[in-house]
Amino acid sequence: MKKTLDILLFRAGVNQCYAGYPFFVEAVYMALEDPARLSSIQKSIYLPITLRHNITMFQLEKDLRTIRDVIMRNGGYELLENLSGCQFRRKNPPYPKEIIGIFADCLRES
Repeated sequence: MKKTLDILLFRAGVNQCYAGYPFFVEAVYMALEDPARLSSIQKSIYLPITLRHNITMFQLEKDLRTIRDVIMRNGGYELLENLSGCQFRRKNPPYPKEIIGIFADCLRES
């Protein structure tokens, strides 16, 4: 499963050189483990990550937005639409929590 997520992220132009990479991966696995966590993402996913890695909520959110922005710059809309089967408005990029949810769903189905 880790290999699948690494491949998906690599296809999206995201690699381990980004500070947010391990946080994004951890968030996806936490959402995969319990999808209900996505409904209270700050408390159920972000907070445990910040405590485990001794970083601030601001830093975590910034790093996750960077991962989102890299995905979107590298054909993210098409990738996310292929993974989710849903179309996205091209006006605003999806929230990081939406991308985390899509990746978790994709892994759940594989």
